[in-house]
Amino acid sequence: MLRATTPAPPGPRDRRRRRLARRWLSAGLAAAAVGAAVSALAPPRPPQQDVLVAARDLPAGAVLAPSDVQRVERARASVPDGALRSAGGAVLAGAVRRGEVLTDARTAGAGLLTGQPPGTLATTVAVDDPLVLGSLAPGARVDVLARTDDPVTGLPSGAERVAGGVVVLAVPTAPGGGGPLGPDPAGAAGGVLVAVDARTAAELAAAGGRTVVALRAP
Repeated sequence: MLRATTPAPPGPRDRRRRRLARRWLSAGLAAAAVGAAVSALAPPRPPQQDVLVAARDLPAGAVLAPSDVQRVERARASVPDGALRSAGGAVLAGAVRRGEVLTDARTAGAGLLTGQPPGTLATTVAVDDPLVLGSLAPGARVDVLARTDDPVTGLPSGAERVAGGVVVLAVPTAPGGGGPLGPDPAGAAGGVLVAVDARTAAELAAAGGRTVVALRAP
C-alpha cells in the first residue's frame, strides 16, 4: 500500500524567497500608485502648433532652401506672430540661430523670387512714361528696349531689345497711397522691379537712362 507523502515544511531559503517576492510586489504596487497620482495631478499638455525653425545657424542674406529649415511642434501660445508656413526662396534679413522660429520679420522680400529659376536677380528698370507705369502690375510680362544713338551724329537711331518677356515683381506706389507713381500725366519717371538672369541684369545696368518698357499682351 502506497502512503501519501507529506510535503516538507519550507526551509529558511524558501521563506527568504517568499519574503523577497512579497517585497518586490509591494514595491511595484507602490510605484504604480505614485505614477497614477502624478499623472492625475500633472496639467494637460497645451495645444501644439507646427512651426518652421532654422536647422542650423544661418547668415544674413541666405536664401532659404528646404535643407535649411525643419518643422517642429511648439506650444501654440509661444509661437510668435508672423511665423512662416513655408520658407522656400525667402531671404534672411539678419542672422538666425539654430532652432529659432522663422518669422516674416526675419526675412527681406520673403517670397519675392519664389518660383523663379535659380540664379534669378531682381533689378529695377526705369519707366519714363507714367501712363505705361500706371498700367503695370506684379505678374505682368514686359519687354525692355534700349535706345541706340548714331555713333557719328549722336542722334537717336533706333532701339534694341535688351530683355524679352521678363516678369514684373513689384511696382512702386505713390507715398500718399494714390496708386502707381504718376499722380498726373506729366508725373515724374518711376521704375519697376523685374526678374532677370545675371547677364540681362548687367545689360540693363549698362543701358541705364536709355531704357523703354513695353507691356506684352497676356
